[in-house]
This record gives sequence, C-alpha cells and structure tokens, in this order.
Amino acid sequence: MKIRKTTILNKQEDLYIYENKKDDYFVVAVPVLEWSTYFTYDDPKDELVSRWSESLNEKVGGEEQAIELALKIFGWTREM
Repeated sequence: MKIRKTTILNKQEDLYIYENKKDDYFVVAVPVLEWSTYFTYDDPKDELVSRWSESLNEKVGGEEQAIELALKIFGWTREM
C-alpha cells in the first residue's frame, strides 16, 4: 500500500492506494472525505477521471478541485 499526501480542503491529508497485481486492480481511499474507489488496470482514463470528479465534486468544494484530485489519483496509480 502506498500513502500519498495531498492538499484537500486546505489541509495536508493522506490518500491510500492499494494495488493488487495478481488480480489487476486498485483500491484508493481518502478517509478525510469518506471516499473510496475500486478500478481495474483496463478502465479508460477519461471514464475514471469523469466518474471520480463527479463523485468528489461535492466533497472537495468544487469541480476544479475535484478534477485536479482525480487526475492526481490517476497519475499516482500509474506510477506504481
């Protein structure tokens, strides 16, 4: 499991990323937002970022911040 620090709601917060290489999937959790997601290696970037930003929009206080966080999550999962 990887832990990344990012600014959420103007505070440094932890974001947790679990990768299961055997079954080709990720689980990402942001405890401070009470938000998590599950996705596979094959899920397309545009679909994931759209889905995540939509679900994060209300939690982070705006569309721009939600898209930024969704893109960070996608980037972090691809660097693992």
